[in-house]
Amino acid sequence: MTAPADATSHPDSSRRWFFGLLVLCLVQFVLLLTLAGFLRQKDSATTPGRQFKTYSPTNREPYFAGNPGPWGELEYARINIELTDEFALAEEKNFRQTLWFFPSQNQEQVLALCESVGLTTPQRDALRTQANWSVVPDGLLITPPGDLVMELSPEMRARLYAVLAQSRQNDLHAWPFVYRQGGFAEWFTNSSLLPATIALVQKVVYQRGLALCVSDAPELCARISDPAERQRLIKTLSRTSSLLMKIRVRPETDVAALTAYWGRGWHVKDIEPLLASLTKVPGSISLDVAHLLPPFARKRLNSYPTPPAPGQPAPDCYWSAWNFFRDPPDDRYYNDALWRQELQQNCQLVEQPTFGDLVFLTRPDGVPIHCAVFVADDVVFTKNGANLRQPWKLMKMEDLLARYPEDFPLRVAIFRPKSSAN
Repeated sequence: MTAPADATSHPDSSRRWFFGLLVLCLVQFVLLLTLAGFLRQKDSATTPGRQFKTYSPTNREPYFAGNPGPWGELEYARINIELTDEFALAEEKNFRQTLWFFPSQNQEQVLALCESVGLTTPQRDALRTQANWSVVPDGLLITPPGDLVMELSPEMRARLYAVLAQSRQNDLHAWPFVYRQGGFAEWFTNSSLLPATIALVQKVVYQRGLALCVSDAPELCARISDPAERQRLIKTLSRTSSLLMKIRVRPETDVAALTAYWGRGWHVKDIEPLLASLTKVPGSISLDVAHLLPPFARKRLNSYPTPPAPGQPAPDCYWSAWNFFRDPPDDRYYNDALWRQELQQNCQLVEQPTFGDLVFLTRPDGVPIHCAVFVADDVVFTKNGANLRQPWKLMKMEDLLARYPEDFPLRVAIFRPKSSAN
């Protein structure tokens, strides 16, 4: 039997072996490219949400896309706003010793309430014997022991503070420091707070509706000796999530359609030339939506109210919403009776919102608890509460609903001035 010839002894055989190996490598490479493209398509099809392409090498901000609509092509990024050092110091000076106000209640009724929300017998005994109870004309004012406040469980705290929040005299219970549910780590990221301070906060944080809440800032500050650390804590607690909202303008963008949407309520002559000029930019360019808002909103967006003069009210949601298209603002809208009358006589309920519509959050019985202004997509312009620690800002509706945590589902009602109705 003849032994098999060695490949090295036959040049033709060696060349055939080499070319065969090369073809095999090329086939494998093509298969890998095809598989990678399929995986990219599959990932794109199954990834929730909309992802932006990179419009230019310099536009790499972490935007996410809005829904399509007459408002144009929207881009968003979440930002956190917090109090300045001066405002944080002023906020701390306003903190008082913890007070719980119970309207039209006596001691036994309050203790029975505390039992119903889960306070243990030792906790109720401490409240009975160690708290300072003061009968006032319209109810009962209690100064609870600080240690008792700090030892409440999140469930007890949520149930008790939901009751206290029903009276606006319990300011930090009615208007706690809040953040999105599940966002505690984001809330305190880059705060420079000591681990011991964050551990204190974790003892008093509780959940109401879709929000994380902190109402016991005075107790926290009383346990922190370093003034700088207290200031950092207040600035961090005050952080509120807002939206940076932009509109993408391309050469083919329909300027007339965008002008028709954003031009409601003020001068179209200012919007149309601006948008038209942006279509001349090669490729595309993004424009902050702030430039399309009326002067009242544009001047206040992402800013805090200036402390009012003594005896003057602080800006609230209703004053802010009704003045959206007014500059200067009309202070008559501090009067609830006036805007309620105007709502009844001059506005109509609509199903689909458009720019400038009034968005009311109401209780199931129709009683309003908040008012904002629809901007675009599912975003509103809002001032949350008549207090100085809440800025004017843009919010997604889901975040706004989380900001008004209740034990019942809130209803959304949209109103439009009859003069603007289609």
